[in-house]
Amino acid sequence: MKNRPASLTKHKANRSGTGPTVPVPERPGKAPSPNAEVWLAGHRRQVIAALVLLWLAVRVFMLQTVASGPLYQMYKWPASDNYFFDEWARTLAGGDWLNRQPLHPYHRWHDEFATYYLDRHPEKKASIEFGTSNRAIAPGEVLWNEWYGGNMYHQEPLYAYVMALFYALTGNGVFPMMLIQGLLGVLSGVLIWVLTRKYFGDLTALVAGLLYLFCGVILFQEALILRTAWSVFFALLTVWTLEKALESRKGAAYLVCGLCLGMAYLLQSVFSMYLLGALFLCFMQERTHPRIMARLAALLLLGFVAVNAPLVWRNAAVGAPLTSISSVGAITFTAGNVYGTKTISNWAPDAGKCAEIMGKTEGDFGAVVVETLGTHPSAASYGKLLWSKFRRVLDGLEWPNNENYYFYRQLVPALQWAFLDFYWIGWSGAAGIIFSLYYRKKTRTILLAMLVQLAVMLGFYVLGRFRTPLVALMIPFAAYALVECARWSRSGRMETVMKLAIAVLCFYFLSYSYRRHAVSMLDPTDYNVMYELAYYERIKNNADAGQWREAIACHEAFLQKQPEFVHTAKAGQILRDAQQINVLDFFADHYKMQSFLYTDSGNPALAAKYLARHDVLKRIAQNSRKRLNQ
Repeated sequence: MKNRPASLTKHKANRSGTGPTVPVPERPGKAPSPNAEVWLAGHRRQVIAALVLLWLAVRVFMLQTVASGPLYQMYKWPASDNYFFDEWARTLAGGDWLNRQPLHPYHRWHDEFATYYLDRHPEKKASIEFGTSNRAIAPGEVLWNEWYGGNMYHQEPLYAYVMALFYALTGNGVFPMMLIQGLLGVLSGVLIWVLTRKYFGDLTALVAGLLYLFCGVILFQEALILRTAWSVFFALLTVWTLEKALESRKGAAYLVCGLCLGMAYLLQSVFSMYLLGALFLCFMQERTHPRIMARLAALLLLGFVAVNAPLVWRNAAVGAPLTSISSVGAITFTAGNVYGTKTISNWAPDAGKCAEIMGKTEGDFGAVVVETLGTHPSAASYGKLLWSKFRRVLDGLEWPNNENYYFYRQLVPALQWAFLDFYWIGWSGAAGIIFSLYYRKKTRTILLAMLVQLAVMLGFYVLGRFRTPLVALMIPFAAYALVECARWSRSGRMETVMKLAIAVLCFYFLSYSYRRHAVSMLDPTDYNVMYELAYYERIKNNADAGQWREAIACHEAFLQKQPEFVHTAKAGQILRDAQQINVLDFFADHYKMQSFLYTDSGNPALAAKYLARHDVLKRIAQNSRKRLNQ
C-alpha cells in the first residue's frame, strides 16, 4: 500500500520485529503528552547523553567525598568482606596468581564455631594438632580450612583478580576499583534505559533513567570494595544479551550471551540459574525446530564453558575439585536455613547446630543441604521460614552487612540527594509488572532475572546488598507504572481507575505496611570502625608528641561526624530507639575524651565545656534506656 500513512507503516513493521522502535505505545491509549514519545524518539542521542552526564556527575560527586575522607579507610576493617577482598587481591598480585595456598578469613564467629565443635569432639582436635606442623595456625583455622575445601576459592574469583590486576599495574587496587565501579554504574544506567525503551517506549525509558539517577541504594554500593555494583551490571547485561539472542535467533548472539553468562558466573555462581533459564527460553522458542534449538543451545553453552575453562585448569593445577568456584555456599545455606535460624536478614548463625552439620558433612554443599533441611520437623516449618524471608525482601530496610547504607547517608551528600530506595522502587515496580502482564509486554528475560535474584535471597538470607540487583531490575517496571498511571485510557475511565487502584494497593501492602518510621539502622560499630581506622593513630601520635592542637583538631573532626540527633540532643530529652541511644552513648564517651585532650593541653575552660556535654548525653542515654525497658 503506497499510500499507507507513515505512522501506520512503522507500527506494523515494529510488530513484526523488522522495523524500528515505534515512538507510540503499542496498545490503544493516549500518552500524557501526544508528542512526548515522538520527540524523545527523535532525540534519543541527546536524551541518553544528558542522562549519562547526570549519572556520571553524581558518581564523581560521591567518589570525591568518599575518596578524600575517612570513609575511604573503611575497607581496612579486618572483620569485613571488604578487607578480605583486598587481602585476597594483594596475595594474588604478590605472586600467588593461582591461589595455591588456602586463603580463607577467620573471624570471631569462625572461632566460636570451631571452639564449640572442638570442645565436643576432642578426637578431631587431637587429630588436627597431631597433623599440623605449623603451631602458629590455631586448630580452629585448620578446621575451617578443611570445611572450606582447602585451596578452593573462598568466593567466586573474578572480583579479586580484577582488583589484583590493578595492584599489579598501579600499586593501588582500591581507588581504581571504585573508579571502575562508578563507570559500571553509568553503563548499568545505559542498560536500564535500553531495556526500558525496548519494553515500554522512550518516555518510560526517560523516567527509568531519572529513577536510576535518584536511586541511592545502587549508587552507595559503588563506593564499597564489594561485588554488588558488578552484580547489578552483570544482571542487566545478561538480560540484554539474552534478549538480543532470542530476538535475532543468531548463533553469534547466543555465543555472546554465553560469554557474558560465563563472566557473570565467575563473579557470582548464582548466575548459573540464569543460564538454565536461558536454555529453557531457547527451548520454548525453538522447540518446533530441534536442530536450530540444539545449535543455539550448544553455542550458548560453548560461550559459558570457554570463559570458565581457565577456572577448571586452575583447579586441576592446585588440586581443588575441578568445577569448584566458591567454598562459602555450605555454611551460608545452613546458617540461613537450619530450623530456628535467626539468620534471616542479618548474619547470626547458630554455632551449635551449624557447626555439627559442617562437621558431619565436612562442608560438602549437597550433604549440607540435606542435613539442614532435615532439621525441620515438617515441610510447613520450612515453608514458614521461606515466607519470613520473603517478607524481609519486601521490607524496604537496607539490612546492613559489611556496610551500612544509613551510616554512609549521614556522611555523603550525594546519597542524601539520591533518596530512592526499595520502599519506592518495590511497590511501583510490582504495579508495573502487573500492568506489563495485562498489556502482554514481552518482558520474560528480565522477569527471569528477577526470579533468580529472589531465589538467591530465599535460598540463603536477605540483605540490602543482596537485594540491590533486584532493585535495578525493577526500575523499568517502576517507571512503566508511573507513566501508565499518568496515561488517560481511551477505553474509558474505568481502566484508569483500576490502574490507580492497583498502584495504591501495591503501595499500601508492599511499602506503607512495612515502613518503620521509628527504627534507626545506625550502629555505633560503624562510627567506632571509622574512628579506629581513620582517626585513632593520628590522634594518638600527636598526643604522644605533645602536639595537642593537632590532636584536638583531629578528634574534633571526628566529632563533627556525629548524627544530627546527637548534635541537637538536649537535657531531659528521651530517645525511643535503642540504636539511637547506643550511638548517642558512644559519642558521649568521645566528648569526654575531647575533654581530657583539652585538660592535657592546658585549657580547663574548654575541658569543662566538653565534659558538661558528656554529662548531658550520658543522662539522656541512661534515662532513655530506663524508659525503653519499662
